[in-house]
Amino acid sequence: IDHRFDLFTELQAGSYVFTDVQYNAVQLNPESTQLFEPSLMVQASVVSTSHDSHAVIDAGFKSFATDGPPPEIFAGAPSGAEYKFMGDEHGAIVYPKGVNDRLKVGDMVSCIVPHCDPTVNLYDHYHCVQDNRLIEILPIDARGNP
Repeated sequence: IDHRFDLFTELQAGSYVFTDVQYNAVQLNPESTQLFEPSLMVQASVVSTSHDSHAVIDAGFKSFATDGPPPEIFAGAPSGAEYKFMGDEHGAIVYPKGVNDRLKVGDMVSCIVPHCDPTVNLYDHYHCVQDNRLIEILPIDARGNP
């Protein structure tokens, strides 16, 4: 992949399979804004809609790596909405100004993880989805649980 750019002398393919927020920010080709589609998401539920400016979801500091940028919204929220950390268990989906489309309690929001390696370490299983259908649940064996 990267050999055409003569930038690197080794290949570390492990994390590229996920393409997190940090990998999306790497621009190897000035003519391309995104080389790969992300494949690792955290699915969160809307748990509160009591504010006009944002909805609250059940994914906070304990759901994502926190050593880089915040998660990015992949699907399930109005265009232009952004994720903001609110604490250990919660995050906010902040609506852009002028958007009247609002989430409802129970709606699902998919977020691209900021940094895949330390995010995967927080979970016991991958839920593998294809065409909006769960096809397999795979254990994350090397995360350090007995």
